[in-house]
Amino acid sequence: MQRATAAFLPLLLLHIITFTTTCGASTVSSDAVWLLSFKREADQDNRLLYTLNEPYDYCEWEGVKCAQGRVVRFVVQSMGLRGPFPPDTLTKLDQLRVMSLRNNSLYGPIPDLSSLTNLKSLFLDYNNFSGSFPPSLLLLHRILTLSLSHNNLSGSIPVRLTLLDRLIALRLDSNNFSGTLPPLNQTALKLLNVSNNNLTGPVPVTPTLSKLNAASFSGNPGLCGEIVHRECGSRSRFFGPATSTSTAPLSQSEQSQGILVVPASAQTKRHRKTGLVVVGFVVAVVLVSVFVVSVVSLVRRRQAAAGKAVVAEGGEVEAVVEEEEREVKVRRMEEAHRSGKLVFCCGEAQQYTLEMLMRASAELLGRGSVGTTYKAVLDARLIVTVKRLDGGKSGESDGVVFERHMEAVGRLRHPNLVPLRAYFQAKGERLVIYDYQPNGSIFNLVHGSHFPFVNINYEFNCTV
Repeated sequence: MQRATAAFLPLLLLHIITFTTTCGASTVSSDAVWLLSFKREADQDNRLLYTLNEPYDYCEWEGVKCAQGRVVRFVVQSMGLRGPFPPDTLTKLDQLRVMSLRNNSLYGPIPDLSSLTNLKSLFLDYNNFSGSFPPSLLLLHRILTLSLSHNNLSGSIPVRLTLLDRLIALRLDSNNFSGTLPPLNQTALKLLNVSNNNLTGPVPVTPTLSKLNAASFSGNPGLCGEIVHRECGSRSRFFGPATSTSTAPLSQSEQSQGILVVPASAQTKRHRKTGLVVVGFVVAVVLVSVFVVSVVSLVRRRQAAAGKAVVAEGGEVEAVVEEEEREVKVRRMEEAHRSGKLVFCCGEAQQYTLEMLMRASAELLGRGSVGTTYKAVLDARLIVTVKRLDGGKSGESDGVVFERHMEAVGRLRHPNLVPLRAYFQAKGERLVIYDYQPNGSIFNLVHGSHFPFVNINYEFNCTV
């Protein structure tokens, strides 16, 4: 009943206006009716002061421009409008060339605009519109500028968008669009922004898209390809070979876990210089870690000697409890090693699994003599750094020795050290997981003008 009443009101208003002006010399254009109908629903706070006293008053209303009595321009941006965009209102202005409703608080779906066949510029950005990409926009073949950015639109970007061959500017950024990007190749297209969405897959290499800056596609972790300077391929690339040296084939159980072997990419050469610096940093960390482990061993010996004295004095219960805890810890590491699961250091809560890492979107950060480093974005938007160690070098150490080293390094806590969170090892595969640091490369930190040299004091947050 309410829908029928809402649809009937514009016709009733048109009839009343026509009747009251028939006795005069002119008749009010129906464009005034559609403008008032739009205001009635979309302007719930009465920001548009539209009052019709003369037949052509509407051509003098704020934001309205006419040509020969017909509305050709309707620009009411930043007017504080609040409400839905009602259908069968502005869509009746068939001579409209420019429509701008940007920077208001309009919400709901975008109605069918296919009747605006003369529209050349449409600005609906910075509102709260929801729903999918309006298919009616694909019928506006005269459109030159289309901006739908900063809304809550979702779904895929239609491939038929390529049919709008006159398009000069297209802004779809800051929405929730997903799926792949269509192969846009309009020769007139000079401005495109699809950043801050959920797009995935390779960016099509077309002459038009190749001229755009990578910033036009930023904020889409799933996009890859030459244009965005991100390698495509397996989503779990950090399980591939780290160097050109051949490694032993994976066992059948590892293959069942989804561990893939991917050939080294052309990015190796570009990252070789950074990789050398990373290797130097890793070697320095290892040396410091060995020193710290030695200090810890010395402290443990002294504590053990003191512990024996305590036991001799009657503290046998505490020594037994400590030994049981140590045995439980060793059994846990051995079970994790046999099952091929991630082992979280220092009692860390398990925030993700090996399967989640394998599904993560991986970006190559550097390659060195001891392994390859990746940036991994998990499904929960958690970003970690994954270092895959070269099996030819790290495989020489025993599995239990490797676990002990990881546990020792995992206890290190210092503002200038990236904490080790977890590690993984199976036959021929070893991964080390750190917190992701977005502050640039080690090369820039080492060679920059400000590098903090400090005396390193280590804090142990876990008991051995």
